[in-house]
Order: sequence, then C-alpha cells, then structure tokens
Amino acid sequence: MTEHVAQESGDPELTLEELKAEQEVLREKAERKRLEAFWWGAVIIWAGLVFFADYLGVLPNIREAGAWSWIFLGAGVFGLIGAVIRVVSSDLPNPTGWDYFWSALFLIIGASGFVGGGIAFPIVLIVIGLAILGNVLFRRD
Repeated sequence: MTEHVAQESGDPELTLEELKAEQEVLREKAERKRLEAFWWGAVIIWAGLVFFADYLGVLPNIREAGAWSWIFLGAGVFGLIGAVIRVVSSDLPNPTGWDYFWSALFLIIGASGFVGGGIAFPIVLIVIGLAILGNVLFRRD
C-alpha cells in the first residue's frame, strides 16, 4: 500500500516518493540560485578590481584589450571554472548547457580583445568542447 500525503496546491494527494522527488528539485533550484549569486558577486568584484587597476594605470595592455575585455574574460573563466567544480563535486548540481553557453560567450567577447575575433572563436569553442566532454566523462548521476 502506498502512503499518500495531502498537498495544499495542485494535486490533492502525492505519494511519499513523489514528495521527496519534488523536494529534491526545489533543493537543486535553490542551490543553483545560490551558485548564480556567488558567480555574480565574484564577477562584480572582478570588474571593480579591473576598473581600479585601469584607473591606477597598472592594467596590462595586450593588443586592443581594454578593461571590458578583461572583465568579460574573467567572467567566462569564472563560469568555466564553476562548471568544472560542479562536475567533480558530488554536493553541487551538475552544470547545464546554458552554463557552458554563457561561459563561451563571455570568453569569446573577452578573448577577442587579446587575440582578435578570428582566432578567439575557435579557441573558445575548443575549450568549451573539452569542458563538455569532461562533464560527460566525469558526470555523476
């Protein structure tokens, strides 16, 4: 006999297994929001440091890379590192395709100031492809 649990919204009854699965989904959503907030905080701090270095005149000038190139490159690197950490950690939710997409976009925008858009795009695609393959090989279910 399956035990049913009353619910105020939606279905009048859920099995205990369904309730546990729903709680796990809610826990994972909350964890993803926490990780997103952490990423935004890190990127804002990084942007402040880059603008401060630019103001002081100590920001390295490599080709046409200005402060925004450094900021986008840092945001992409933070996103990619975060995705890799989430792949190898058993406590964190796995990264989604959107995590890789945004990391790639920020890396392409940032790297284009350092090496030019023509070469930045293929290099970033290779790096993101390697990260996705690593995700597939080391993913825990």
